[in-house]
Amino acid sequence: MVAAAASATVATGAALTAVLAGAGTSAADPVSLTLNYSCPFPLIGTQTLQIVISADIPTTVNVGEPTPAFTVTAVATVPPTATQGLTLVGAATVEGSAKASSTVTAPEATIPVTVPATIPVTPVPASGSFDTVATGDAPSLTFTQAGQATITVGDILLTLHPKRADGTDTGLGVFDSQCTQVAGQNNTLANITINGGTTTEPTTTEPTTTEPTTTEPTTTEPTTTEPTTTEPTTTEPTTTEPTTSEPSTTEPTTTTSNPPTGIDYSYTLEGDSVVKKLNATVPLSGGIDANLDLASGNFTADLSLEPSKLKATLFHFIPITAKVAFEQEGKTTGTLAGGVLNSTSHTTIKLPSVKVFGFPISKSPKCQSSEPSEINLTSGPGFDPLAGGDLSGTYEIAPLENCGPLTGLISPLATGPGNTIDVTLSPKES
Repeated sequence: MVAAAASATVATGAALTAVLAGAGTSAADPVSLTLNYSCPFPLIGTQTLQIVISADIPTTVNVGEPTPAFTVTAVATVPPTATQGLTLVGAATVEGSAKASSTVTAPEATIPVTVPATIPVTPVPASGSFDTVATGDAPSLTFTQAGQATITVGDILLTLHPKRADGTDTGLGVFDSQCTQVAGQNNTLANITINGGTTTEPTTTEPTTTEPTTTEPTTTEPTTTEPTTTEPTTTEPTTTEPTTSEPSTTEPTTTTSNPPTGIDYSYTLEGDSVVKKLNATVPLSGGIDANLDLASGNFTADLSLEPSKLKATLFHFIPITAKVAFEQEGKTTGTLAGGVLNSTSHTTIKLPSVKVFGFPISKSPKCQSSEPSEINLTSGPGFDPLAGGDLSGTYEIAPLENCGPLTGLISPLATGPGNTIDVTLSPKES
């Protein structure tokens, strides 16, 4: 997902640098550069993207001659982890935009440039890695001084927009990722020789223009050099570009912090549970704070349920009411894979007050199930960790204990298998 954008972005960066390189009048030579980028993303944390940039860039150009535009191609390999992150939120495609920074070091100036690019709609496979391809056309440029020019590729700012198959947004919405080039790489895309105009007119021009090579260093050089020193003003298109790229010089600093290994989510919980023996419905409310690692699909969570009440009619005429409390034993654990969430919680069920016909038959705060109930919940397909969703499952209640003299009477009323639970998770407002 992320990589899709990254590739397009790098393509942009490549296009930019290629642009500044110029195409000249000589034959263009194919060049290729492979770079790794560290890109922070929601859900999956920081990922390393490999991007291959290729273009046909001339090895030589002439001073004062505009370069024709040419095409730059960038291919990014999206890692399986990024694919998993996309599929988990239901993304079928990803698109967006990118801003790539590049630097052209030429005799007249060192010019940082930021170039925007569009990331085309790219399908997301069900699993595994996939490639995204981006192309861009480099604009024309004119060099004003002879010498050597070097083109280097810099960092990338991605703006990504994953979408579902029906074109609607996923829970990710639109987000930015500042990708920083992994240190220690050779990021030179091309080296270009810039020939001076006099090199193409060796004999006939020297007498008429009084530019012999012997006089240039001494008396004539000042006069011939002055036009050259003023000509950089003709390269204002490149000197004005640094102002557009200055923000990109500070952007890499935003990537100095390391994203968490897991993503924290907080949900409110609403629903109910039906105790089979009593055919009684117990309202449920509470919350859950989860840490989800979408790279593996595993999560751990802290579940809390508010005290509730049970109302039932025994033998169709005996009213029973009870206070119900829940004590969580350890962490809730589970997986989110293939768009389906599965969770397991261990909960001790407490009945601190039980009444029949309004008269208390147990007021023991220690009245509870003798063993925690294992509650397994499963979502339907397409569960979105950012939007929440519905979960359901069944569980068993172990025999009750510590309910006073009438424990033997109370316990059979609630214990047994086949109890159901249905809840809805909704993201907490930040």
